[in-house]
Amino acid sequence: MSIQRRSLLRGAGAAAVLGATGVRFAQAQSGPVRIGTMLPMSGIGAEAGAAWLNGIKAAQMQWNENGGLLGRQIEIVVRDDKFSSAGAVAAVRELAGDGVNLSIGAGQSPMALAIAPILHELNAVVVAPAPTVMSVTHENFSPNFFRAASNALMLYGGVGSVMASRFADVKTWAVIAPDSENGRDVVRFFNKGVSDAAAKAGRPVRFVEPVYASLNKADYKVEINSLMNSGAEGLFVGLTAAPCVSLLQQGRGVGMDKKFKVIGEAGTELLIAKAMGKSTPGNLWGVTFWAPELEPFKSQFPVSRQLATYIQKVAGTPFVPGIVQASHRSALAIFNAVKKANSTETPAVIQALEGLQFDTAAGPYRIRKEDHQGIGSCYFAKIGARDAPPGYGLEEVVRLDESQIAEPPTPGKKYEI
Repeated sequence: MSIQRRSLLRGAGAAAVLGATGVRFAQAQSGPVRIGTMLPMSGIGAEAGAAWLNGIKAAQMQWNENGGLLGRQIEIVVRDDKFSSAGAVAAVRELAGDGVNLSIGAGQSPMALAIAPILHELNAVVVAPAPTVMSVTHENFSPNFFRAASNALMLYGGVGSVMASRFADVKTWAVIAPDSENGRDVVRFFNKGVSDAAAKAGRPVRFVEPVYASLNKADYKVEINSLMNSGAEGLFVGLTAAPCVSLLQQGRGVGMDKKFKVIGEAGTELLIAKAMGKSTPGNLWGVTFWAPELEPFKSQFPVSRQLATYIQKVAGTPFVPGIVQASHRSALAIFNAVKKANSTETPAVIQALEGLQFDTAAGPYRIRKEDHQGIGSCYFAKIGARDAPPGYGLEEVVRLDESQIAEPPTPGKKYEI
């Protein structure tokens, strides 16, 4: 073969490669904006995962009906994290391998801690709707990870303060929490919230030894027995999703709900009442993310009314758990950042997310530039059965301003009380 012929073939091959690349690039630019999700779609977290996915789809539907992003429709690419750290890592790697660099996920703290360190190498960005563990925006800070949720200080410190103030006659408290780094944050900051509120009121308060439990078990008899024999008057349940429901259902069978003057919980809210119905403890208070029929959500936040409209279209019912708002907020963060950046490229979206301010169904929200911590309002409410459909609901919503609770940003450094 002549040198001239070989040169022509090489040139033709290069043109073919460049042509194929050009086609793929053109398709990417003209096709949908692909946003990934890493949520528990199977296993013990599946019910929460389905609710989170509905919140994301509600945001997707509204934005697509109003022109989408960058003149393109939004496509949601779903991956199952199986409610586990290993599942989350597999999901984020699979999404990155499929060319999806922007995702919503890490709904629980173990998943957040697992994926945050690998996001930079994957050139991926994740906005997380619910993890509370402190270290993910402190010593384990990742420039590619954003928390659109309360951290442990805001959430558990806040609910501890509310419960200590409302139930001044409770002098001794017990806490059950996951046997994990996040579980220790639950205990530390709930106790801090209670202690600070009691000290401000000049009242003594005491804490029994915390009970730590696995999230991957079906039988909580040992833990329930320990709690009921602790001598505590108030109980805070730091388990979430199915484990929280299981604990309360099993405890109900042996009178645990009657043993304590008040029971608090960490955000499972209406999933508890849906599962337990009329057996829901009458003294149950918890974290809530959204209660569209109650103030301030009902009339103060326009996005709340929008979410109420679109969540019914997606879910087929208006009766959904408030956690749909958490994932809806995370979706809005990514959508608004892409719009602000006028790009889906990772560096541009990171820059747009830093300092981003936008409206949510739970009020105004901002993401701190320094540590990627979201700050807005957190809410607590009484949870229980009622006669009106669907047979359960929330009442007496209490709102706390997170900017008055949040610690100073110290990315890369451990937060110490």
